[in-house]
Amino acid sequence: MALASTDPRPPDTASTTATRPGKAMRPPRPPKPPEGDRERAKGRDRLWVAAFLVPFLLLYMGFTLWPLVATVYYSFFDWSGTGPVDQFVGGANYSRILGDPLFWQAVVNTLLFAVGTTLIKLPLSLLAALVMTRKWLRAKRALRTVFFAPLIIPVAMAGLVFTYLLNPSNGALNSALHGLGLTDGTTDVFANRWTAMLTLVLISVWQVFGQYMIYWMAALQNVPDELYEAAELDGATEWQKLTRITLPLIRPVAVVIVMLALVNAMHVFGLVVTLTGGGPGTSTYVVSYFIYKQAFGSMPFAYGYASAAALLFSVMAFLLVTSQGLFVRRAQKMRKEYGV
Repeated sequence: MALASTDPRPPDTASTTATRPGKAMRPPRPPKPPEGDRERAKGRDRLWVAAFLVPFLLLYMGFTLWPLVATVYYSFFDWSGTGPVDQFVGGANYSRILGDPLFWQAVVNTLLFAVGTTLIKLPLSLLAALVMTRKWLRAKRALRTVFFAPLIIPVAMAGLVFTYLLNPSNGALNSALHGLGLTDGTTDVFANRWTAMLTLVLISVWQVFGQYMIYWMAALQNVPDELYEAAELDGATEWQKLTRITLPLIRPVAVVIVMLALVNAMHVFGLVVTLTGGGPGTSTYVVSYFIYKQAFGSMPFAYGYASAAALLFSVMAFLLVTSQGLFVRRAQKMRKEYGV
């Protein structure tokens, strides 16, 4: 009969754990930092967050919130921009604007410009993005640079360059057309309202084309390649892949891109100042140029009247932007139908 072991030492836990099937050695857990250290670390993080946010908040309040509040305030006064703000007129500035035919002509011209540029630049930039995302295309970086380069040119400089190019007496366009025998060399594209507006639209499209091509390229990268591969196995054509896969899947982003294009185009100013000056006559007046002329174009300055015009048009743009939420939700539902 064997006697029981009287050894007080505990069994070797390491060897016991090692001999158990399915049990692996776990590394020892690091000790938890004391509660005070964790609180001090969180406090330092909050200080860093505040340090990075304070400059942004100061700039935002100084260059966005304060001008907005000041615009609302000045719109209720007959103020020339200098001297005390003491001639309160209430809603008289808004009543004048609603009955001002030049303001509504500027609104119509702004919408024509915004819609025209959007209808031209978005389809063309989407087509360019489709080509730029193809695997067989060579020199993608060089082409991307060529398309994007006009965007870095200041708007005023671009306007001045095209002023010389389109000069009716000695511009490069007239010289080329005259050399081909198409005109007598004195064509003035800014002498007619519609040709002047079309010229503004085309120059704007040329300058911002690369920006929207980048937007479309970012949207196209979110389309799974598996869907294209499945469509190719089913014998789908390129047009069918575009209309039944690509466009439905990028529709939520497309709505945002369309709204960005419209809102950005509604702020056109530099091209009008440098190319047409609102002419011929007032036929290419846009809202930004109308506000500029009212505030600084003639003495005495009508700063309060211009503020009312700016606020009224900002409300119109805000209503346009907020409407995109409905279209985005509908597009998201369609995207979910594809399981992505």
